[in-house]
Amino acid sequence: MKKILIVIFLLSFLVTGIFAQVTYTDMESSFSKFSTDVSKALPFASTTGLQWSDAYIGGFPHFGVGLSVGAVTIPEAAITTLADQLGVPFPSEITSLGIGVPLPGYTIDARLGLPFLPLDIGVKLGMIPPGILDSSGFGVDYTLAGVDVRFPVIKQNIVLPAVSLGVGFNYLSSTLSMTTSGLSNTIDLSAYSLSNITFSDPDVAFKMETKTIDAKLQVSKSLLIFTPYVGLGYSYGWSNAGVDLKTDILYGGSQITQSDIDTINQALKDNDQSPLDLSQKGFLINSANTGGAFRAFGGVSINILVLKLDISGMYNVNTKSFGANFNTRISF
Repeated sequence: MKKILIVIFLLSFLVTGIFAQVTYTDMESSFSKFSTDVSKALPFASTTGLQWSDAYIGGFPHFGVGLSVGAVTIPEAAITTLADQLGVPFPSEITSLGIGVPLPGYTIDARLGLPFLPLDIGVKLGMIPPGILDSSGFGVDYTLAGVDVRFPVIKQNIVLPAVSLGVGFNYLSSTLSMTTSGLSNTIDLSAYSLSNITFSDPDVAFKMETKTIDAKLQVSKSLLIFTPYVGLGYSYGWSNAGVDLKTDILYGGSQITQSDIDTINQALKDNDQSPLDLSQKGFLINSANTGGAFRAFGGVSINILVLKLDISGMYNVNTKSFGANFNTRISF
């Protein structure tokens, strides 16, 4: 987790264009908290899509296809505490709602009732290929894919709601890349009797990825043109976040050498710190987290013939963060 230090260091000065010298020691706990909360948020973010109002759409040939957009939040304290410690005010437009910092996503969804088996299967895919949104030194690529299978525990009738159990797999990968200009930054390593690391005008790629197993219980009931629903879910994810920084690295004012890198990492190890993956041309940093989280979700759809407009909310019990989804689909 400690290796995420440079990631947030970079993001902070890239947003503001101003960054003071920071010490590794002072920032360690804040960066560790940030990386932990981001990693925990990734499995939650991967559940965007395939959250439809119907607990079960029925057997073959029942089918639906549509578009889902949504966002989940990263706990605000993880970011604002870090920003305050850096002396960098985080944009109030992002934190004004008081529910966290949003992490958006989208997918194309489809569901099909299977023949001969009391199951429906769903697939989803959202993608922004590299280069599509590159402009003015800023680029984004994004992939969200998933599949799930649901079994009807109770089929809806006049009195009873539909109840289903589902299990699925999700994959989320995203990279935010950018170039900078006119910036010069320093990491103070004097606490370890080392010279400072300095660099300027880096090309940065912030990367995150998660693979998630997801299980959920859902209850829904069709009432005229409305279908309200509620559910509980549990996601277990294998997640990582990292940064690839390309720039000339200086140590004590001169181009860093392999001998310097070995000296720095040995000093960090001697002080129970994680070593840095350094080279003469930049940093390559990655931080991993494995774990699960419960969520509650619910919403309602408006059904106009075969068109359904669906809005829902989610709450991550473990991180106390929120999410929202909107889906429009054709389903019959």
